[in-house]
Amino acid sequence: MTSPTPLPEPLRSFAATTLRVSKLLGQASSIQWSPAPVARPSDDTTERSKGGHSDPTVATVFDDRRLAVRAAVLTAEDALRTSRLVLEEAKRTLETAVDRWSGD
Repeated sequence: MTSPTPLPEPLRSFAATTLRVSKLLGQASSIQWSPAPVARPSDDTTERSKGGHSDPTVATVFDDRRLAVRAAVLTAEDALRTSRLVLEEAKRTLETAVDRWSGD
């Protein structure tokens, strides 16, 4: 039995990065709709607010850190879709070239 052909470095690196992005995307996807757990510096005070109305929904919707996670999720999903399409095209090109080389 022959040993498997080692993966070229660019493919090995791509696979490792894809796995890491996949793990991070799973984590980010679960938190993208939640406010950041750490109080903002302006919120981190021992003094009680005077008047006004606290609206946690609005605070969550406009939380800069949550919005950054949401944008990163969208970017990562788009990059993975694009990468998949590029790899599928590379696969088709390689298959055609190898088939032509072998006379198929």
